[in-house]
Amino acid sequence: MNTYGLVRVSTLSQKDNTSLEFQTKRIKDYCSVYDLTLKGIISETESGGKNVDERTGLLKLKELIKSGECKTIVVTKVDRLGRSLLQGLLFLKDCEEYNVRVVCIENGIDTDNPQSKLITNILFSIAENERDTIKSRLSDGRQKRFEENKKPYGVLSFGYRKNNKGEIVVNKRESDIVQYIFKRWNTLRKMNHLTKTKRTQKLLHSLKVKGYKFRGKDFKWWNINDILSNPFYCGVMNWKDKTTKHSYDTIISKRMYNQINLV
Repeated sequence: MNTYGLVRVSTLSQKDNTSLEFQTKRIKDYCSVYDLTLKGIISETESGGKNVDERTGLLKLKELIKSGECKTIVVTKVDRLGRSLLQGLLFLKDCEEYNVRVVCIENGIDTDNPQSKLITNILFSIAENERDTIKSRLSDGRQKRFEENKKPYGVLSFGYRKNNKGEIVVNKRESDIVQYIFKRWNTLRKMNHLTKTKRTQKLLHSLKVKGYKFRGKDFKWWNINDILSNPFYCGVMNWKDKTTKHSYDTIISKRMYNQINLV
């Protein structure tokens, strides 16, 4: 059976017992003892913070699995397969679908061994519990921020940025564009002979003529809709089923927002 090893570190300066050299030696020794034909070792020095689907090492390994070239994977620990225990275990489940054997030396896991399924199920339960605990803590933290009139999470609205202290502040260039969109739309909405589509097309044309961009790209109709319907610009913040006033600078007045949205 074709066997491949996977070694990974977040940086080249990791301590000796997690270095690429240490992991490589453990895998080679294991394959030698258990007569596994080691076809190659995939090395990865990318950050574990990357999404699993963006990691070149795992992508290459997945290609080998799908093509049938890889039938056995050997790693030193489960966490080499993902940035967390849970991700590593999820990858194990994917391998199971392709009948690929996975050996995690230090965890005592060998998916060809029935006893390993009990171990992996226990670890999976622990990992899921850890994930739920983290989600609960994050939710509590977000709730606290919301109660303090601060943005709990999510992408910043166009027109805002974070300064070097991590504080949310107005982006002058973008805020000018937001103000223009509201004022221009307020004028267009009074032209009763125009449909909403025609108004949007005219506004998009005006933005293009002025050279205004949405994060480096031409504005699209959905960008306009999102901006015009976003109460954050007038000081209102929604989260889940709750609404509050936020503590950040506003870009437009409530009067302007209501003129456009309460019609």
